[in-house]
Amino acid sequence: MNTSPDVLFLTGDDTAYPQQITELSRLGFQVHRYSGLSELYLHLSQQAIPLVVLSGPLAIIDIAAAQLRVMRPGIGIVALAQFPDSDARVRTLLSGADACLDTYVNGLELAAVFQALTRRVPDATQATAAADAASAQALTPPATVQESAYPATDPAPSPSGGWRLTSKGWALMAPSGQMLSLTTAERSLLLRFAHEPDKRISRDALSLDTATGEGSESDRRGRFIDVMISRMRRKAAAQRVRLPIKAVHGWGYMFTADLLVDADIPDYEGTMADSN
Repeated sequence: MNTSPDVLFLTGDDTAYPQQITELSRLGFQVHRYSGLSELYLHLSQQAIPLVVLSGPLAIIDIAAAQLRVMRPGIGIVALAQFPDSDARVRTLLSGADACLDTYVNGLELAAVFQALTRRVPDATQATAAADAASAQALTPPATVQESAYPATDPAPSPSGGWRLTSKGWALMAPSGQMLSLTTAERSLLLRFAHEPDKRISRDALSLDTATGEGSESDRRGRFIDVMISRMRRKAAAQRVRLPIKAVHGWGYMFTADLLVDADIPDYEGTMADSN
């Protein structure tokens, strides 16, 4: 019995990546090739598939990764492209991809990455069936890899009625009880918001927090912050909550709700030092 999961492969045309797809098929993967996003989205809306490979222009890959991450928070996304530099890989990863590989990767390496992604759940078949049921009943999508470390069932509402940083700062609890896991950079950002009297931070200040140079380096860090906040909003949307971070036009960002910090979380200065 074949237990390898299905894979949706966005190739851009019907002749791309013949060797990789052939090797994956020989290794037991059921590969469904698509030349356009609309067909891939339609397949995914009708059947929960655990793995997707995106190839093509980076702008298309980044948009598709972000949309797929909202549609199926637990799906494994591999981006296959000619990445010009590390910044391009960072943007794609922050958009929602789990791995970034060059176009010359062989089928065996792709299969190894797929195996690593499917180890996130003990039974891929059970996970995809659960995702189908959740989609059909319009329930909260399954948790992402990071979010699975925190309880996702029957969340207890925040006793303060506001947002709260908990689990030593590695999780953000919504007023309704949903838990969002945080990366090091996201944790530092929210701690910075919590320690500002008006919960407002300028883009310049955020760039100084994350940059060591000036000019183009500062601009690059500014874009990183924009992408990071956009990713946080998508994570919140996947939990059916709206993250109260508002862009202040031409200035920076503001956390527009109450934000409490658990007593066991280090102060802002210590956290920023640890994250650098």
